[in-house]
Amino acid sequence: MELESFAAHLRTLRQKAGLSQEALAARLGVSGQSVSKWENAANWPETALILPLARLFGVSADELLAGPVPREEWESRWQEIEEECWQREDHAALLSLAEAALKDWPEDRAFRFRLANAEYQLAARTEDESERERLLHLAEEHFSRLLRESPDNADAAAMLVQILLALGRREEAEALARKLPCGEKLELILRQGKDLASALRREIAKEAFSILNLLLTEGSSTALDMAEALITAAGEDPQLTNYRMRLHRQRAALLCREGNVSGALMQLETMAACIHAPLHASGETFLAMLLYEKNPAHRRRYALKALAGEDLAPLREEPGFRELRARLEAMTAE
Repeated sequence: MELESFAAHLRTLRQKAGLSQEALAARLGVSGQSVSKWENAANWPETALILPLARLFGVSADELLAGPVPREEWESRWQEIEEECWQREDHAALLSLAEAALKDWPEDRAFRFRLANAEYQLAARTEDESERERLLHLAEEHFSRLLRESPDNADAAAMLVQILLALGRREEAEALARKLPCGEKLELILRQGKDLASALRREIAKEAFSILNLLLTEGSSTALDMAEALITAAGEDPQLTNYRMRLHRQRAALLCREGNVSGALMQLETMAACIHAPLHASGETFLAMLLYEKNPAHRRRYALKALAGEDLAPLREEPGFRELRARLEAMTAE
């Protein structure tokens, strides 16, 4: 690393640690003038001070001397592991990577969103109630910060609504939802009926999909009925195939909780049948199909992963469930 780069890196680490030059100097037993010279690229710290500096900032000596990993490198690392981690539900690995990236790039909103989402996903999967609440509160803090920095961030707002619901703070969740563009347009979308298909391809698309995500995540009978109304109104739009699969999967979980085994299995069979739905509408390009990520392999992986949820555990010994899982495993292995 060049001396100028080291000087800037040292200044950033000191500021992130909340230390003045004089405070850092006192910790190291040197003068404030020495720290000033380091940060102005006048000279390097003595070799004997490298390890104490690294320990003070919570980094390795190599990280101190090498400087932050470039943003592009962090993004490349994320892209390399993201899909596999989601398939294995290894959200802890995604959380660790996002945390590490934010140490180098603390103002990066994309990695902050990824960190908060990983915290939310881990919270949804832990059986330890105190750990669940801890993770949800961390996610709430990060999504709230994203909203303060960018009030129009509908994705962060939608996730925050889900977290508030998970924490049992329904009134706050509903108040926030009413402030969202998607909340304001919900009634309009429902009134549009058959025109929703064209609306989804215009400026309202993001809001409609956000609403579907909220309804499907909540998973109550009323929410699923509303989601089904939206999906039915949209017709056979291939962009909604994954939402149809999620709807049937959530219906199955609801019926399972009610003890309706045959109804739950029927919903799972319907979910699996969506794998063979048309890939793209007439006139759409192959590139568009890939961008939608609604290819058969993606659908098969989702369907198989959907069967692994703990809310479907009572069905696992049912012959129909085992047969469906075997079929999906065979299809995925092809």
